[in-house]
Amino acid sequence: MSETVSSAVSEPPPPPGFVFPPRIVDISRERQNQKLALCGVDPTIWGDAGDPTFLGVFAIMAQRWSGRSINGNVHMTQIFRLNNPLPLDQSITMAGEVSRVEPHPRGSQVFADFAFALNDGSVPLRASRSSLNPGPGDPSSRRVAMPSDPLAGMSQISEVQLIPENVANFSDEAENLIHSDPATAERFGFRAPIAGGLMASHIMLGALIEEAGRAGPVTGLDMEISFLRPMFWDERLRLLATPKDAPGPRQLAVVGDDGKPKNLQTVNAIRFG
Repeated sequence: MSETVSSAVSEPPPPPGFVFPPRIVDISRERQNQKLALCGVDPTIWGDAGDPTFLGVFAIMAQRWSGRSINGNVHMTQIFRLNNPLPLDQSITMAGEVSRVEPHPRGSQVFADFAFALNDGSVPLRASRSSLNPGPGDPSSRRVAMPSDPLAGMSQISEVQLIPENVANFSDEAENLIHSDPATAERFGFRAPIAGGLMASHIMLGALIEEAGRAGPVTGLDMEISFLRPMFWDERLRLLATPKDAPGPRQLAVVGDDGKPKNLQTVNAIRFG
């Protein structure tokens, strides 16, 4: 994520090879309905299937559940690889580990991989993520190169107005006050609290289902998201996309009030049920 200036320091990240304690999680229908509504997404478009983004939230919480603070951490990248629909209101076992930790100009970038298994042993979802752990950084460390025109070929397909109360309530379980407390957000270099990056994932997946004419929930997915800039809790966001019949992976972007992309998403494959 760019365009932040932080002097705050977070707790040191877990080291490469660190195995998170296995955890039983679930996607409850009630929670899915409530959280999607906070994102401005109609929950009914998912039918009886779960939005994989919700399991991404548990991957964020894995560090907190291992006894380490996540206050001030910033989501940077997310990958979802879904091969079967996710059930609602059923136990799912999450297992994961830290794959690597790389220096960053503002601290450390922590990469972790997770698998989500059902009681029958099947693994419908694998997910990988990285986050910025604020701290003493290496100004010479490698930065991800941005495309010269990341919005080329895209046109608007929807928009959503973020509401501060909804942004705060969306991240109520994350224990990361940069999403709800202005003083904490300012301490970590933000002008105001920022929306959890996974709100953008909910918004983008919802827009794809709507665009497909509600052809059914997503039952197969290979998707990568880069969280480039903070989405402030009072911004109006525009969702842009390349034409759905264009060759190659589908490209989407969430653009803020300043006209800059906040998030870029590549959809390598998507299947509707």
